[in-house]
Amino acid sequence: MTSSSVDNVALLRRFFDAFGSGDTAAGFATLSPDITWTYYGPRDWIPFAGVFRGHKGVEAFFEIVGASVSLKEMVVESLDATEDVIYGRGRERSEVKSTGKEYNVQWSHVYRVREGLIVSFEEFLDTAAVASAFGR
Repeated sequence: MTSSSVDNVALLRRFFDAFGSGDTAAGFATLSPDITWTYYGPRDWIPFAGVFRGHKGVEAFFEIVGASVSLKEMVVESLDATEDVIYGRGRERSEVKSTGKEYNVQWSHVYRVREGLIVSFEEFLDTAAVASAFGR
């Protein structure tokens, strides 16, 4: 990996560490003010699916997630970079508050970094498993 790739992976680790410890200010400090945050899936089945823009949009995303599910486990298994693109793989286990059902999914993330900040995020996972836990 190049030095910029190493720096970008370190940025992602700071992002995960900050949000994992509840330090949202430090987490948002890793995000560009004009970030595009994308969680793919049918919004009518998964309330936090969609495209969210800017810090306000990401705040709204996390508010919807927090109101909808209880995160039980989030594990980052790998982060690999090619210059300004970082690929993450991991798993998540969460419980849907309205149904009490859990989903346990593998995820893949694609992050883009510019000038030391995360400018975009895309999450790919088994949305059928998430929708099923929501009772769909």
